[in-house]
Amino acid sequence: MFREVPLSRAHRLLHPKLVVLVVTKAGDRVNVMTAAWAMPASVRPPLVVVSVAPSRYTYELVKASGEFTLNVATAGMLKAAHYCGSVSGRRVDKVKAASLSLMPSLKVSPPCLADAAACLECKLWGTAPAGDHELLIGEVVAARVREGLFGETYDVSKARLLFHLGGNRYTTNSGEVMVA
Repeated sequence: MFREVPLSRAHRLLHPKLVVLVVTKAGDRVNVMTAAWAMPASVRPPLVVVSVAPSRYTYELVKASGEFTLNVATAGMLKAAHYCGSVSGRRVDKVKAASLSLMPSLKVSPPCLADAAACLECKLWGTAPAGDHELLIGEVVAARVREGLFGETYDVSKARLLFHLGGNRYTTNSGEVMVA
């Protein structure tokens, strides 16, 4: 038996989705936005896509700088990830407010998050309109992962990656459900 789902909630049928934190930089100001709508798009060249509404401060900064980092969130980052997806960086220094630790990137200006499982450094490769969002396509120019978490794939016995279920509900790869 199936039941119909309102179209406004249809995207949730594709959850849980891996939580990433998009880090941008304008001058000395660093901004962080939480996203669950991110995915790989190409191996050659290595491209990733993150869906961001044009009204977001992150969108403005990526378009202006042409760079961003995608940081793979862990379960230990739940409160920071939820916070960074709930307030605008136009008014708040989210790095300070969420007590995030930064580390220098290898090839782009925006930093990586030191507590993340992994960091993909990206240069804006292109964009594509997508309804009320725009797909920001980044070419990965450097990638790092926390030691011991990754071989050909994540070692799920060690990496407690954070996945978004919807609203303030999250889970890990072990199935643990958490509420922010």
